[in-house]
Amino acid sequence: MARIPYPERPADGVAKLPVPLNAFRMLSHAPPLADSAIDLGLAVLLESTLPVRLRELVIMAVAAGTECAYEAVQHRPIALNSGVTVDQLAVIAEQRSSGREFDEPESAAVTAAFELMSQHTLSEGSLAALRACFTDRQVVEIVTTVGYYVMLAGLMNGLGVDIDPSGERFLGLTGDAPE
Repeated sequence: MARIPYPERPADGVAKLPVPLNAFRMLSHAPPLADSAIDLGLAVLLESTLPVRLRELVIMAVAAGTECAYEAVQHRPIALNSGVTVDQLAVIAEQRSSGREFDEPESAAVTAAFELMSQHTLSEGSLAALRACFTDRQVVEIVTTVGYYVMLAGLMNGLGVDIDPSGERFLGLTGDAPE
């Protein structure tokens, strides 16, 4: 249950979403922040050059690393629909990023996500692994995706934002056709 009430009126940017998600309803206490966060989120979801499957692996790593049930519930069906496997989700839930479940680019991205959450930076080895697998733009998109979802996890965990119905309602919005 939310630790503070949702505002009576959502920020204008909430109208850009197909459903007024509780995360952005809560963020509507600060309308300029809500509107900017929605715009950034739409860019992360719709304008990134990352394959959807990889993006969802990164988001699920953030959900695991921040213990954010909201993100895990919302993104699990999106991740599965994009081709992420149940085995990969299980390994991520254990906060592991290597093993037979991941190819080299996936391992590099998930490792970077966990490292950014725990150390707030990337080691030279992690950055080198990312750059070996991705363009510089995609490296920036991975780091930004981690930061965006960590920010949302802080909001949702800190204020007890109620979990919305599952992310299945958003299939198709996020460019989530299987790769």
